[in-house]
Amino acid sequence: MDDLAEVYPELNVPGSAPNDVYSQVMGLDTHGIVRTLGKGASPSLVYGPIYKRSQAEKRDFDTRVEMEVQKATSAMKIEMTEKMYEEKKEMEAMDKKLLEAKEEANEKNEVMERKLSEAKMDMEEIIADKVKEGIQAYVQSLGINIDANLKSEQVK
Repeated sequence: MDDLAEVYPELNVPGSAPNDVYSQVMGLDTHGIVRTLGKGASPSLVYGPIYKRSQAEKRDFDTRVEMEVQKATSAMKIEMTEKMYEEKKEMEAMDKKLLEAKEEANEKNEVMERKLSEAKMDMEEIIADKVKEGIQAYVQSLGINIDANLKSEQVK
């Protein structure tokens, strides 16, 4: 130990770093204790926060996972935006077809209403003619001549 202290004087500061002369000779501190400083001293208290390899790997892994999640999220957002745009275009086309169908139905409805109105007027005319014929037949069966009465009234 004295030989190392002479060769490497910068390492001869006890308790200053995990690679001082004592640590070089005796090995690393184990199980969360620092040798020669008593029960209360921990490595993080003496040497400051030291990240273990597994902690650094975990941070790297977490960073990679976060980046992959961001990539996947971005890809999903782009895909969903494209799908939404396509669906919107399809919806607009369907709305246009629906409007055309409504207009066509309205036109057909107007034609049907006009035909029904004409048929109703024709039926009313036919009924009126039949009623007149029926009245004339009835009056003739009684022996009354309506045409003669009308002419005689016009002469007076």
